Amino acid sequence: MRKIEFEENEYLVMAMFEGENRQDTMEKIAEVVPFVEDDTEIYPLVMTTMVKMKCLSDEAFEKLDLEPYRQDVEEETE
Repeated sequence: MRKIEFEENEYLVMAMFEGENRQDTMEKIAEVVPFVEDDTEIYPLVMTTMVKMKCLSDEAFEKLDLEPYRQDVEEETE
C-alpha cells in the first residue's frame, strides 16, 4: 500500500478543521467547500486534502501529528 504524503498546507487544513476522527474532519472540511469554490488558491488545496484523506485509513489519520499545524486562536476577554 502506498503511503499518503501531505504537504504542509494540507496539514494546516486538517488541523484547522480537525474533528473527533478522520470522517468528522472530512465532513468539517466539506462544509467550507461552497464558501471557497471561487478562490483559485484555497479551493484546490481543500480538494486535494480531501482526496488524500479519503485514501488514508482511520488508523493512519490517528497517527498524524497535527499539533504543530494548529493555529493559536486568542479569545477576546471582556
